[in-house]
Amino acid sequence: MTQQDLAQRLISARRQHRAIESLPSSCLPPDAATAYAIQQAVIAGLGCVTGAWKIGARSPGGDASGAPIPAPLTLVSPARVERQSFFRVLIELEIAFRFAEPVAPRGQSYARDEVLTLVGTVLPTIEIVDSRFAEWPNITPLAQLADAQNNGALVTGHPVSYASLARSFDFVSPELELAFDGASLVPEAPGNPAGDPRELLVWFVNHCAAMGITIEPAWTITTGSYVGAHMIGGPGTVRGHIDGLGEVELELV
Repeated sequence: MTQQDLAQRLISARRQHRAIESLPSSCLPPDAATAYAIQQAVIAGLGCVTGAWKIGARSPGGDASGAPIPAPLTLVSPARVERQSFFRVLIELEIAFRFAEPVAPRGQSYARDEVLTLVGTVLPTIEIVDSRFAEWPNITPLAQLADAQNNGALVTGHPVSYASLARSFDFVSPELELAFDGASLVPEAPGNPAGDPRELLVWFVNHCAAMGITIEPAWTITTGSYVGAHMIGGPGTVRGHIDGLGEVELELV
């Protein structure tokens, strides 16, 4: 059975820190629903709970996708991790949100205004992008979706009240900086490919509702990189800053 087989392979890859060298076509998820079910099976199989989610889209209004992040891989800044605990390390600087209260499934969809009134805080994050597949990125998108959408870990900065900056903060083009050992990683034209990341929260709430998942206020929902993804080849310190949100720091040893 595709769901059970791939989920077990992903669980084993994480536990044994051994990349999946090849994936038979019979193991590939046939659709997104199966990939999302595999995500949940991996979290359960690891014996942990969800600590965060990553969500994103490749264009404003484009199809969104997301994945849960295990609680042990949701870290508070300043964080210190062993680089060798990952198969590869790519770094992204993102804006994340937390809801002020649990958001439970219901019979009707949540509207945009409803969702935004439930947002409690905003915070800067650094995502470590990784994959359990040795052939990544040459692996099908649905397999990547099943594999936590290529998440390795998430580092969270200090939360700021959403109500205090909802009208004044530039979610599309914030002033920001990301550097590795002092060298800037910011491209000439930074920006989130999804546009305003708050629009992704509407998809996320309704996605979780459709899956019967109650969103916990402790979860950090990170919403895509403003600077692309940067491969980090060795130890060093990554520092990010988003004006109005503050600092986030990761030391790779």
